[in-house]
Amino acid sequence: MMKKIKSNAKINIGLNVTGKLPNGYHLVDMVMAPITLSDEIEIDFTGESGNLHITTNRKDIPTGKENIIYKVYEAFYNKTGILREKINLYLEKKIPHQAGLGGGSSNGGVFLKELNSYHGNILSLDEMIDMTKSIGADIPFFLVNKTCRIKGIGEKFQIKENNLICDILIIKPSFGVSTAKAYNDFSKLKYKKNANIEKILEGLKENKLSDVLNNIENHLEQALLIENKDLKSFKVFLDSLEFMNFFMSGSGSAYFSIVEKKNSQELYTKLKGLLEGCEVYLCSFS
Repeated sequence: MMKKIKSNAKINIGLNVTGKLPNGYHLVDMVMAPITLSDEIEIDFTGESGNLHITTNRKDIPTGKENIIYKVYEAFYNKTGILREKINLYLEKKIPHQAGLGGGSSNGGVFLKELNSYHGNILSLDEMIDMTKSIGADIPFFLVNKTCRIKGIGEKFQIKENNLICDILIIKPSFGVSTAKAYNDFSKLKYKKNANIEKILEGLKENKLSDVLNNIENHLEQALLIENKDLKSFKVFLDSLEFMNFFMSGSGSAYFSIVEKKNSQELYTKLKGLLEGCEVYLCSFS
């Protein structure tokens, strides 16, 4: 049986780091929203016993046991005790890597939902969340895949209304950023600007773009800007583009801007001309 599915990205609309657990995981309070920028996954359930075989269009994406999809595959069959099935999977990557857009976690989350459905929904949502939170902190979000306020290490979520009628421009520079490095640098951050999560959520609900934009902050961006020279230079350049406001998603290095639909195509074309060497995407909330 062959299935073709989309695996969408996300943006963080405000991110506060609120603490750290003894095991090293950080606690967060943030808003995450799914967007239409997506990878594509083809899954061939062969009906035969065997293992998972992954191929992809990107040479820099691992296809063995280090791939998050493979980790989800192993965790599912270990937990359920079902005989492993041979699955051939092709991953067409479109979401930038090391960008803070959740591409890997999305791949793992949507694959798990399809795998679970194929086996008769043997696991509940809560069981899937518990199983995957140690594989990738953002996977629980993608199992829900709606605008959420996220707390804990990423496993506690509240679905929130998002009525913002806008488009989203994504800018990915030529360099990436390690999530582990971002959280490590957070320990060096002395003065933090906090995102006003309540105001952001109110703006999303009431379709008030200014309330959203005026209250976004990202502790990980602030931490990375202490030492990361590439990011500093890129941020200075983005700030010089006074016709738009840019915000880092997650641990970066991608930035996004939320814009009115009537201006989005013109701004997209303008950015494509200005941001040579960067990937620029026009998308919307999904």
